[in-house]
Order: sequence, then structure tokens, then C-alpha cells
Amino acid sequence: MAPRRRSFRLVCRGGQEPRVEDLLRAQGFSFEPEPFLPMARVLTAEPLPLGESLASVFGLIYIQDRSSMLPPVCLAPPAGARVLDMCASPGSKTGLLAQLTGPSGFVLGVEASPKRLATLRRNLERLGLPWAATAGASSESLPFPDASFDHILLDPPCSGWGTADRKPEVLALWTEDKVGPLIRLQRSLLREAARLLAPGGRMIYSTCTTNIDENEGQVCYTLDELGLQLYPLPEPQGFFLGRPQRPGLNGVLRVEGPSEAGQGFFLAGLSRPGLAHTHDAPEGGGRKDGPSWGKRLKAVDLDAPSGIRFDHLPDGELFDFKGRVFFLPRAALELLPPNLPWQGHCLGKHAAGVFRPAPGARILLPEEPGPDALDLHDPAELTLLLSGGSATVRPGRGAVGLYFRGLALGWLARKGTRGLWAAG
Repeated sequence: MAPRRRSFRLVCRGGQEPRVEDLLRAQGFSFEPEPFLPMARVLTAEPLPLGESLASVFGLIYIQDRSSMLPPVCLAPPAGARVLDMCASPGSKTGLLAQLTGPSGFVLGVEASPKRLATLRRNLERLGLPWAATAGASSESLPFPDASFDHILLDPPCSGWGTADRKPEVLALWTEDKVGPLIRLQRSLLREAARLLAPGGRMIYSTCTTNIDENEGQVCYTLDELGLQLYPLPEPQGFFLGRPQRPGLNGVLRVEGPSEAGQGFFLAGLSRPGLAHTHDAPEGGGRKDGPSWGKRLKAVDLDAPSGIRFDHLPDGELFDFKGRVFFLPRAALELLPPNLPWQGHCLGKHAAGVFRPAPGARILLPEEPGPDALDLHDPAELTLLLSGGSATVRPGRGAVGLYFRGLALGWLARKGTRGLWAAG
């Protein structure tokens, strides 16, 4: 069997893709475009593990199996859409959904497991997508009114048989006689997704297993019992596709795997009959005035580093939660009910009116380096900073913007004329 090609996607502001590619090439990586998604690439040379690359460390790429990119691609939320990702950790699909909706959209990633929720939040913060929020809750019963979302992604826990080439233990862990609890959980999640899907709305149900009962069987259950309809998904370029294993399910995608073209995957597009309509904030709900335990901040009142660009943030509010500054998207403040424990995007710290951006808060950097910034041209200099070294910066106050050949990377702590990378 040919080795699987390693795929990844670029995570950056529009127009910055060539600079991210320049950073990768400066370390010896080479790659080609993926045919099914403009922001996706496939490696052709990997001189060191891609996860150790500077582009990965700074959150400018996300390594993801190409099959795993298909659920957000097939859901295809338009710019500005509000999207629910019901089983979100580790965040690969949540982050891609946020890239597709853009800053005018809103993506809520829900995860029940505290440990997995922490992973989800770390990954989204590293990617710098503050119009995505996260909630710790069970997606089997969410505190939203019926028909709250036009776009839903449900990629539930499954037996994972499609990943057997990477994780052969799944075949022993989830034998055919042990998947009953998974099937019951998937149906519970499907019932809740069907309740939350608005008329005219669309959802994607996907798994990384080849098990018919978890795939075609669950689609038949949804069509027969939950009032949803199947809509055909377009065939993505560059994948080996098989036939559906139940009659009458034309339009579902069964990605054959494992292979060099990606792991095994299953996707079905489901819709709610009816005409789409505009959604209002929940009656009596939402957090239009902000969470009561946080303190609202105004960007103009903050003593912040020179050139900081709070105007790069989408519509929303800044809040101080025990000294940590979070961005809360307007859509989240209006849509999310008070009894849902959720969290926005951490941008830095605040004390006595002084704002210190988090090292990874590159969204707050100017698009081009200013006179106070540090713009490096040798990847070895970046590697030195990440390993605890320092770089010479201009004397002054506050954090220093860090760039690589004009590409915004993050913020250095300034100690006199030394700039230090202080990420945890």
C-alpha cells in the first residue's frame, strides 16, 4: 500500500497565503494544491515533521487528513452563516467551518468531555479564529429552541474503522458486536440535530467508519423517523468513492479507505423541508449585556502596544474575566442562552488598565510590520526565539509585533531591548 499523503490547510488572512507558503518553503517543505479545497495543500517533501514546522507552531497551518476536511466542505456554509458543530473536539472541522464562514459568521463548537473541550479551545486559540466560540455541554440535549440553526455538522463518536491503517486497535476495540452503544448515541444526537435544524436548513452527518449500521443505517433511520430529507452531495475531486450500501441513498459519499487518497469516511447531506427564514435572538435569552461575571472593556480605554488593531476583530465585545481578556462575538451574545456554559476567544491579559496581548493573538497585529515591529527573514532566528532565545528590539513599552518576511506571527514580550517569545 502506498503511504498516505499528508495534507494540511492554510490558516491566515485573505491574501497572506503566499507568505505562509514562503515560510514553509524556507524550511524545505514542498507541497501541491489539493483539488477539492483552495486552502488545502498536500506535502511532496517533508524535511522534518510537519507538526514541528514554524508554520504549525504559529498556527498558520492545520494538519488534517483530507477526508476529514470533507464534512465542512460539503456543508459549505456561506460567508456570515451561523453554524453548530455538535461534536467538535479536537477542532479540525470547527476551525475549517470558521474559515468558510469568515469573520462575519459564527461557529459554535460543543464538546461534552472536559478534557476534549480543553483541547478544542487550545486548538482554536492557536488558529486565531475569534468568531468561533466553544461550549461544554452534551449535544444530546442543548438549551436552544427548535429550528435554531440553518447549518449543523454532526460528526459523532463512531467505531473509526476507516482509520484502521493508522489505529489498528479500533478493529479490536469496536468489533461488530460492540457498536450498539455507539449506534444508540448517534441516534440520540441525530434526534437533537433534527430538532435544531431550521426549515430550509442543511446538516452533514459524517463518520470515519466503514460500518454500514453507523452510516447508511443511520441515514435510513433519519429519513424514516425524523422528518429530514436526503440531498445529494457533489463528488469531491481526488477521492476514491464507493457505492452506498443501502438502496435509495444516491448522493451519499462513501470514501473508500484506507488509501493514499485519505482515510475511510462517510458523509450524508440532510435537510429540513420548508423555506429558510431569518432567526431572531431567543426570546428572553441571549446575553446582549454580556455575562454578569465578566467586566466589559472598551478598546479605546486600554493602554495597549503601539499599532494594535482591535478593529481587526469582528463585531463583538471585550470582557475581562479575572484578568484574562476574552473576545465574545456579537452573534454569540445574542444567540446563546444564559444556561449554556460557553467561552469566547482569549486575546491576552489585563491589569490596571494595561492590555498585554497573548503571544498568539496575531489577529491584533497590523497587516504590515510597523517601525516598532520585528520582521525576521531567517527561519533560524524564529527557531531560536521558540527555544528560549531573544532578539534585539527597539526600546519602548509594551509587546512587540513579530513577523516573518511581512507575515504576522504574534507578539514578543519586551524586556528593555530584548524580545522574548513567552507562549506557554
